[in-house]
Amino acid sequence: MRETQAATQAGPATVVVGQRMKAGRDEQYRRWQDGLTAAAATFPGYLGTEETPADRQGDATVVYRFDGVEHLRRWLDSPERRRLVEQGADLLDELPSQQVLVGEGEGSRPATVVVSHPVAARDEAAFLDWQHRMTVAESRSPGFLGSELFRPVPGVQDEWTAVYRFATADDLELWLASDARRDLLAEGERFRDFKLRTISGAFGSWFPVGDGDGVTAGPPSWKQALSVLVGLYPTVVLLTVGLGALWPSAPLWAGLLVGNVASVALLTWVVMPGVTRALGWWLTPRPEADRPRTDVRGLVVSVAFLAVAAVVFWLVTVEIWSLP
Repeated sequence: MRETQAATQAGPATVVVGQRMKAGRDEQYRRWQDGLTAAAATFPGYLGTEETPADRQGDATVVYRFDGVEHLRRWLDSPERRRLVEQGADLLDELPSQQVLVGEGEGSRPATVVVSHPVAARDEAAFLDWQHRMTVAESRSPGFLGSELFRPVPGVQDEWTAVYRFATADDLELWLASDARRDLLAEGERFRDFKLRTISGAFGSWFPVGDGDGVTAGPPSWKQALSVLVGLYPTVVLLTVGLGALWPSAPLWAGLLVGNVASVALLTWVVMPGVTRALGWWLTPRPEADRPRTDVRGLVVSVAFLAVAAVVFWLVTVEIWSLP
């Protein structure tokens, strides 16, 4: 497994694993990946796992979070993980890529992007010059915290790997959509065969990722939060009314448990896929879209939907049925 470590000794630690699934192995891959996640969850310091579903080429990203680099290293070096990785080798088309990132402390949650570039030996000088100009342009973008470039390691990692950090997901999105980056990508046409991965947003796989220029950044956090509210409010109201009608004598603890289980299931598999499809033009605008105007339109549509839903639920539960 190819590994690049950009680490300090403080703060939460994350490993970003990119892997390409073989065609037709979806079910076996899913069982294998679930086994890896379940095994990771038994280790000290485990905080969670986030996955980006495989795209049309079978490329998927899995992010494991631990509370520190020592706990993460214990998982990465464990015999349990080594055994599971070996068992799943025939499910993948190529060796997975792996980047380890360590935060700067509990209060720091920068947006980090990892870019892997395959570069021919004859193009290294041109690549370094182009990469330097890319870094200079990034440093002028709001929220830029720093970058690191890692050379290939013979027999371990074939690609050049660049790690960029921005203060917030919005700052990162601003750079990814900037004219300066677009111009530099056009200048470095021969280096456009790259893989770019970002850490998933706060709501995991509920939200789609873009697919232009290899970019996999999701929507900014404020859009994700508002979209969840659009799906959550009507779901909770309908479940509360329905559960009250079907089980009026339910104890508080039992009613809350059933309601939360039902709402999470509905949001994950029914409601949020519909919300993200309906608001896709706003969550991940096309490159040619007018970003400020699109953002305002999406905000107005979302708030208007919530206002209309509130009025409808008030009429139904107070004026028509007089429900609590």
